[in-house]
Amino acid sequence: MAFGSSAALASVTDDDDNGIGITIEVTPGPVAPAPAATTTPATTTTRPTTPTKPAADVVAPVADKPVPAEGEVDLGGILFVSGLTSVYDWSLNPLDGASETSLTVRNVSKSTFTSTVRFWADGPIGNRLGEVHNVSITDLKPGETRTVEARLDGIGQSTFVQVHATLMPPKVVDGVELDSLTRDQFVVIPPWAVAALGGIGVLGFAGVSVAQFLRRPTFRFGFRGVPA
Repeated sequence: MAFGSSAALASVTDDDDNGIGITIEVTPGPVAPAPAATTTPATTTTRPTTPTKPAADVVAPVADKPVPAEGEVDLGGILFVSGLTSVYDWSLNPLDGASETSLTVRNVSKSTFTSTVRFWADGPIGNRLGEVHNVSITDLKPGETRTVEARLDGIGQSTFVQVHATLMPPKVVDGVELDSLTRDQFVVIPPWAVAALGGIGVLGFAGVSVAQFLRRPTFRFGFRGVPA
């Protein structure tokens, strides 16, 4: 008799106790082989890739380099210095009078520094008329523009005057060696006192001439009748 997939064998044996012994031996039947495992090959999907371009170099904008304005002088790329401006201060005293002289500087460097200015004026024959020393431009900051001025007394009625200003910056700023810079201006001062004296002289001469003319004797002209 077969049970499932196994076969059973029975045998009868004679026992000493007058019984019947039954022995059943079970032998395993053939084992069906397990189905072979199937392997599904893995599939890969390749997507087209877009080639990447190297990032372009980013160039920071370069600030425009400052340039001198009209009438300014570039001192080593550190300072821009203007020309002189002079205003004559009249006086009733012909030997007095003064010149208000100014100078403008602009700091185009990256540093804060202090400079000094010397002002002076010469007459028509080179004689010194007035002078002011050590006018300070203190702590001039980068990008700052400042005007300094000085009063030069004793100009008088000199008619032709040379006004000067010498700027003396630090010897080195931002690694640049600097020298002093002198600006000059020619000023014409009308000699009003001389003109006034000349006018008075002309008026006086005219007055004397009129007075002399009026003092001259008068002449009368007449005709005598001729007798018949």
